[in-house]
Parts: sequence; C-alpha cells; structure tokens
Amino acid sequence: MNRLPLSDAEFAAFAQLLRDTAGLAFDLSRREALAFCVNERMRASGCTDVGAYLALLTGPAGDAERQALLDEVTIPETHFFRNPPQIRALRKHVLPELLRQAAGTKRLRIWSAGCSTGEEPYTIAMLLRELLPVSSGWDIRIIATDISTRALGAAEAARYAERAFVMTEPLDQQRFFYLDTDRGGYVVRDEVRELVEFRHHNLVTDAPPFEAGELDLVLCRNVTIYFDRTTTKRLMQRLHGCLRDGGYLFLGHAETLWQISDDFSLVPLGDAFVYRRGEPASERRAVLPDRRTEDELRPTRADRRRGPINRRDVVDDVMADSATPSPPVRPMLAVRTAVAQGKYAEAADLAAEIVTATPLRSEAHYLHGLALGNLGRDGEALVVLRKAVYLDPEDGFAHFLLGGCLERQGEHLAAARSYRAAASTLGHRPFDAVAPELGGRSVAELSALCHELALRAEGTVRGDENVRGERHR
Repeated sequence: MNRLPLSDAEFAAFAQLLRDTAGLAFDLSRREALAFCVNERMRASGCTDVGAYLALLTGPAGDAERQALLDEVTIPETHFFRNPPQIRALRKHVLPELLRQAAGTKRLRIWSAGCSTGEEPYTIAMLLRELLPVSSGWDIRIIATDISTRALGAAEAARYAERAFVMTEPLDQQRFFYLDTDRGGYVVRDEVRELVEFRHHNLVTDAPPFEAGELDLVLCRNVTIYFDRTTTKRLMQRLHGCLRDGGYLFLGHAETLWQISDDFSLVPLGDAFVYRRGEPASERRAVLPDRRTEDELRPTRADRRRGPINRRDVVDDVMADSATPSPPVRPMLAVRTAVAQGKYAEAADLAAEIVTATPLRSEAHYLHGLALGNLGRDGEALVVLRKAVYLDPEDGFAHFLLGGCLERQGEHLAAARSYRAAASTLGHRPFDAVAPELGGRSVAELSALCHELALRAEGTVRGDENVRGERHR
C-alpha cells in the first residue's frame, strides 16, 4: 500500500491517544515517524484509510490493536553493558555498596523500568553473578517491566544476535551466554535468567510492582524522553516512593531531574552521574553563597557568545579563581582561545584540569567534549558530553555534539534523541545568536540541521529493522 500522510487532525488524534494510553508525547518533529508506524499497523490490520484505523483503535475491540501500535512506536534499541560509565559505577560502587548494606538480610530488590528486549536487566543480573555465586543463598529479585509485549517476548526468549554485544567484553559473553548452533544466536545462561522476572507494565497508568520503600535500585534509562514534563514529574514521584532511603536511581545519559524533582541527590561516581534518594534539595545547604556585586556578575564578551550566563558557572568561577591568586589568564578563556585557534589537544588538556577542580561546571565539560570530538576521540567525548547535558540540560550545543558522537558510534536512535533535544533547547535561545566554536552557525541554522539529522538517524534505525525483517522472511 502507498504511504498515507497524516492530516493535522489525524496527527492530533493519534498523539492524544498515545498520550492518554501510555503518556507518550509526540510533537510535530516526530510526525513523520508516527505516520510510518500508523501505516505499518494499517497494513497489518487490513485498514485501507486512516479514519477506519482510528475507529478500530477507539472501538470496543481496540485493546489488542492499541497494544500493537504501542509496540510499533516504542522502538527497542539497546545492548548488553550499555553506557560503560554507568556500568562501571554499578560494578565498582553501587552494587557492592548495596550488597554490603543488605548483608544481614541477604535481600535485594531491583526494578528495570522500561526494560525493552531485556539486555538491561540481564546485564544487572550478570554483574550480580560476578559478586555472588549461585549457591550464596541471597534473595534477589530483578523485576523487569515494559509496555511493549513484543519487546517482552524477545526478552523472555533470551536469545540475541551479535548486534546486542557491541559493548560486551568477550569474556563476559563467553561466561554468561552459550551459542545455540541449531537455532542460531546467543542464549542467556540459566544462572542469570533465574534472577530476572519480566512483567507487562504501563509506567503511566499501572501501580508500581513494589511496595513503598522496598527498592534498592531503579533503572529507568531512556524512558522519560518519550514523556512530557508533567508525566515525568509524576513518574519520579512514584519511583521516589518505591525507593528506600539511600536507594539509587539511574536515568539515561540525556535525561535529568533538573526542574523535575528535588527529592534526589545527584551523585558523581567515576565517569557517571546518578541519583540517590536522600535528604531533599530544600534541606541541603548551598556549597558557596554568591556575594559578588552586580558588576562582577555581568558576563564577559566571551560568556555572551554562548548565551545567558549560568549562575552555577559563576560560583564555579569564584572557586576556580580563588584557588590560584591573580591568574594571568582566566581558565575558561584559555580553553575557548585554544578551541578558536584549532589547538584541540591543548584545549582538551586545559578543560580536563578545570573539570577536575570544578566537576559540576557544565561549560567546561562541553568544551572538553568538543575538543575531544575534533581529535577523533569519540569514546572519551561521549563521557564528558553526557556529563555536560546532565549538568545543563538546556545546553543545545552540548546535545548537538553528543548526537554527533553517538551517530559516529553507531547508536542511531540515541543520536536522534540527542539531536531532538538540541533542536528543542536551542529554541530557547535568540535565533540570531551564533556559536563560533561550531563553525559560526546561527542558532536557527543549527536547530534546522538538528531536525534533519534526527530524521536521518531514525531512518537508519528503521532501515536496519526492515533489512532484518526481510532476512527473516
């Protein structure tokens, strides 16, 4: 059948249905992607026009088709041991700490919320098996939930192709999987599978599968990118209620609780930033009061090039400047100068020194990532750019650079999300503003480019899925 575009009214109807059913937010930038999914489901259900398909979805027998549409619009793209900085934080800090704390009860409760095809909860189970033998006598439950029945079916089958192991060490693959020579693919071993229980669950409409204060760890990575701010706030309230004091929350690299929730503490663990349930921000004292005069707070010309001054960066400047009396050159100015002159190795070294002294300075992470990216060191750039968008989720320039790094690493869906985040946050800046360090592009040009790049990256993902589908026919 020919691909049918969605009219304004049809797009609004589908977007509202998906919002009401699962909290999924589709803005105009995702109109093409939604139209693709609708056409796929129309073909499968035998509907020849959009009106008939809408009637099917909203009719008394529409439950099954609504679920099928949800399966279509929630694209699963994940890997084992995904996001190495967070995996290192789990392996070296979080899981050992949780096990020590639970040594008396030998009881651990973990929720993988939005588990997709199962790679995330199985990865957690593998990390636990590194620390605890099968006969250890621990009561461990990893509940893995998702709204997609298609994804859950794949997760329970626990059979994966080579593509799922792009971030897996060969020794881990050998230890926790076996190759099925008859049916093909790698299968998760029973000692790992027995720790994980999969359930169908809607994060927006269903009650959490845990009692209040029962959870030690929640992983809700790359889920809230599909939600609007109100839905995300409500979800974070529910997750906070499920976690015990001291329990951890892991979000995706492009997700943040800034202006969403003050109930969690942001904790740096190695190269990763994670959240922890503890005393609310309203009860925490500021690290350093800002006593500078209005003249001292006025941004320099170099500061104005990147838009409104960030008050957190002002505090970091005070801390950095006070550490070295009367420095000959402001540290951030030296980094910007090195970038402008194309001295990226020098800029990377200078920025690394600044973030070591002031690890919460988002602009330093941004410039560090820009320098590393220009040096072709994308793996390192990913780490620091993820920190930049954690610390300042409104920095569209950092989201843009992160999207480029992810795309070059083959993570096309994640790249599309970063490009869309860039386009959205750049919209908060004056459109005639420019970014000299990004080739002097205006904000308007960069925003339009991000929309195009997001569509291209999503098209690559869809193309890969179609190729895999053809191979299985």
